Amino acid sequence: MNIIHVIDFEGNRNLGISEFGVVTMENFEIKNARMEHCTKFFENYLEYFLSLRRSGILAAHSAQTEDCLLRHHWPSPGNVPMFVDSSTTISWGPWIDTKLIYRRLFKGLISYELQDLISSFNLHSPLLELAKQYCSFSAINFHNSLFDALATVLLIQNLPRYFSNVSTRILLSLCKPKDA
Repeated sequence: MNIIHVIDFEGNRNLGISEFGVVTMENFEIKNARMEHCTKFFENYLEYFLSLRRSGILAAHSAQTEDCLLRHHWPSPGNVPMFVDSSTTISWGPWIDTKLIYRRLFKGLISYELQDLISSFNLHSPLLELAKQYCSFSAINFHNSLFDALATVLLIQNLPRYFSNVSTRILLSLCKPKDA
């Protein structure tokens, strides 16, 4: 079973995380979505994020940001499965990073920012349809955590249009440093 939890945070290390959006995919199909406002009490969500990491791979657009914010609050999830093999890790990663994947697979684009990739690959209409299902009306825009997580999901789901045999293992391999 391939479970990917796509995460987006709004906020920063200095001011804290004001909201998060999580979309869970199983075999590349959306299974559920959640958004929470959590300005002062993000620490209360430790068990939730631990359960995400224990049950699947984490993904984000520019995953280094989400990883940094998680590690700022909780340096390690403890011993968790890698999911691509039988090994374990004490890291929040490995991460599927759509910004890195698109930068490696689609060289020469003007921008790899989330909004620009959605536009470049004509995914705005499908994104609005998903957002109508999962987001409140006022949250249907970029820099809303759930909207951004849904946009990241669409970037992942878009890849089989260009490449065959897309799998979690292949996505993770595209996110490794080139010299690894």
